[in-house]
Amino acid sequence: MNRSLTLAVFFLLLVSACAVPLTPHEYRKAAKAGEALSTFESFDVNRPVSEVAATFKAKAAECLSYKMGETKRPVIGVGSSTHYYGVTKPTVRRSKDKVELYFQVAYEHEVGNVPDGGMYHLVADAYPHGKTTRVDVYRRTNAGVLGQAVKGWASGQNLGCPDPSTYL
Repeated sequence: MNRSLTLAVFFLLLVSACAVPLTPHEYRKAAKAGEALSTFESFDVNRPVSEVAATFKAKAAECLSYKMGETKRPVIGVGSSTHYYGVTKPTVRRSKDKVELYFQVAYEHEVGNVPDGGMYHLVADAYPHGKTTRVDVYRRTNAGVLGQAVKGWASGQNLGCPDPSTYL
């Protein structure tokens, strides 16, 4: 028991010592540096920024907005109860020459300093790059399927939704 408590305290100290990116700018910086369990990739697509923006807006609403929970049903009796332990928050911001997509997850009982809306799992920027659109994706290292989904959305070639169980 004493050993478990020591390990738990050590883990909490280790986690609290890590700087959590609190803004998209901080997340981009951390991902480019390979920090915060995140990575960075960049690619070009043959679509105008306006089309990429429209697709990001539609797919974020369809694929990245949900609650995570569990439903308990009694063995005998009627009724059930659902408890939500997390909620996702997609955000799409558009300016004249740039579109930004943020995906955050807020869990119940988070420890430490957490950004409004939850921890960042992905930040994607799309902007004109010559005759193409450049897309920069900053994401958690375990969210490769989420990065692939954003690549498909940006290119317009794969408009499916990624399975949350593969990136959360």
